[in-house]
Amino acid sequence: MKSIAKNNILKIIVLLVCVALFLTGCATVSDVRDSNGNKISYEDIQYYKGQIAIVGDYLYYGNSFTSSSEEGFDYDEAEETGYLNRLKLSNISYSYEADEDDYVNPSPIGTEKVNDRFVGFENQYMFALGEYLYFTSVNTHQTTSLENDYSQVSLFRVKYNGDNFDEIETFRFDENSIITAQKGNDGNYYYIIYCPADSEATSYNLYSIRIGSRLGKTELLAEGVTSVAICDENSTIRNILFTTASEDENDQTIRIKEVDFATGKVSDYSNNLEISGSQTSFLGREGDIVVYSHSSSETPQSIFYHNVVTDGKLFNGAKEFYTSHSEISNLSKAGDGYVFISNSKLIYKPTLSIYGTTGNYVDPTPVTLLESDQFSDILFVEGNYVYYSDDTSISRISVLDRQEQVLVSMTSIISGECGYDGNYIYFYAQLEESEEDVEEEDSESETVADENYYLYRVDKNGNELRHLQLLSKVEKV
Repeated sequence: MKSIAKNNILKIIVLLVCVALFLTGCATVSDVRDSNGNKISYEDIQYYKGQIAIVGDYLYYGNSFTSSSEEGFDYDEAEETGYLNRLKLSNISYSYEADEDDYVNPSPIGTEKVNDRFVGFENQYMFALGEYLYFTSVNTHQTTSLENDYSQVSLFRVKYNGDNFDEIETFRFDENSIITAQKGNDGNYYYIIYCPADSEATSYNLYSIRIGSRLGKTELLAEGVTSVAICDENSTIRNILFTTASEDENDQTIRIKEVDFATGKVSDYSNNLEISGSQTSFLGREGDIVVYSHSSSETPQSIFYHNVVTDGKLFNGAKEFYTSHSEISNLSKAGDGYVFISNSKLIYKPTLSIYGTTGNYVDPTPVTLLESDQFSDILFVEGNYVYYSDDTSISRISVLDRQEQVLVSMTSIISGECGYDGNYIYFYAQLEESEEDVEEEDSESETVADENYYLYRVDKNGNELRHLQLLSKVEKV
């Protein structure tokens, strides 16, 4: 009888635990609430340059960084330290107490693991929308021959407390691919993906997926795409312009089309058919300005710009942007003009109109801001400043007076990857070794150096009062 009673009690306890789990979900961390105690939910996307997201008072990020494109990449090893983490920003503090080995852990107090999934890598695209954090990760689905294809990227979302973790879709990905999320004409947000159609990357496809309160199906918008100009948050017209080869084998003219990614409707955008054989390729889009490469029997090869609101639908090389036989990349609005990379140099075009925004004459001649050996990657542009990086530093340069300023210098930095919240730049770097660490490594001790890249932040102005801060959890090695 006692045995039966014990079993009944155990069943009741298990039942109560199950009910509790059902009612509370499987949250790994607490909910994020606003000052009124309500769960935080965003109507519009909260985007911070990709590697981080800020939800209320919490920073979400990959705890460490590992490049998935490096030879010998090991997902399980990368996941051990590169999981999805979070930290409360309003009360960042550190412990300076040494353990029994005289080791002082440099981690901030209170980091919380939100999800085990590996997120700290070069193709991260993270943002917050509604009650969810959206992020990317390395594909872990094996091929039919049971091999790992880590070149593919998977899209995920999870609630801010770790609940409702969902895989959305997986896509092929290479250096030409694009993943972004934009608002459509219907007011809903959509993932937009431009990626290889096959493993050989012989052609590219366009896809969209509705996100937000409910997830939509993966929609194929276009096949055989050769270049794209996707709207951004400042674009008046919410569409995607794209180029594709002619369906007529005897006609080499590049066709220009547009697609409404909210409805999937595709239509011809240009009447370039009037010049047989014309070649057009989109190079960048900022708001309503599209920059493109174009040539035809009547127009020599050059780079032009087109205002999609005021210039109609004919891409015929009417407005020259940059005279060069080399294509450009990384187009961004800066000051009254635009910055871009050409021949590995950072170039600034001061204006599209010779009268600028003030009505006074402005020389539109592009000027070189940085030579190729002065930087590795452009991080972002804000106002008159271009923020850039290399393997050891993050700096900025003014497009007005070309004054350079080093914001942080370290032994080893992951160049080209960052987050930005308007005040701080978030980046990955290795721990700085003290003189004592170097002496220990030179001794006969078996101390192992920590080669992980952890998340730091630095003030965007180089303000010394806002000193460099380590934000990741560091495991003792």
